[in-house]
Amino acid sequence: MQPVLEDRRTVRFAAAVTQVFSPVLLVSAYLLLLPLRADAVTWLQALSAACFTTGIPWVFVVWMKHRGHVTDLHVRNRAQRWPVFVFAAVSLLFGVAAELMLDAPPAAFASLALVLAGLVICAVVNLRWKLSVHTAVAAFIWLSAFATYPWGPAAALFLTMLVGWSRIEVRDHTPAQVLAGSLVGCLVFTGGLLLA
Repeated sequence: MQPVLEDRRTVRFAAAVTQVFSPVLLVSAYLLLLPLRADAVTWLQALSAACFTTGIPWVFVVWMKHRGHVTDLHVRNRAQRWPVFVFAAVSLLFGVAAELMLDAPPAAFASLALVLAGLVICAVVNLRWKLSVHTAVAAFIWLSAFATYPWGPAAALFLTMLVGWSRIEVRDHTPAQVLAGSLVGCLVFTGGLLLA
């Protein structure tokens, strides 16, 4: 009986990791805290960026779930993902327009461009294969958050592996899908370094 109890606890912990480090929460935090990373970005500009990038698309996913167009809020079914990706990309482009009206500095546009790049790569891959968006976002966010610290790469690797493990443990992804997601996140982060 004890191994079954331990297994349930492990799965519950993995499910909690999946929820706490979901793409919506991580990208929202990344954008909302932008004024702490770039002095020229105002809190209103950060709020606007988060609203169009994650807020409105999240409401769309909730609406789709309510209407029965997606089976769950993580959109586990690959075939159901493309409308979400398209809506999120369009909403993000409206966010770019809002940032233009708010006279946002280049740092705000760079952050939105990186999020859009990751979104497009994940969308294209998901047309054929179910890549882990959770680990793509986790790798990008953790590298962005910790890259300037000596211990940063190790922390980013640990947290990304934790998210990847959780996705495998709850049986939403295979190890290959998790690894591919991590590589996409690293690729987008590297692209950001090259553009900086």
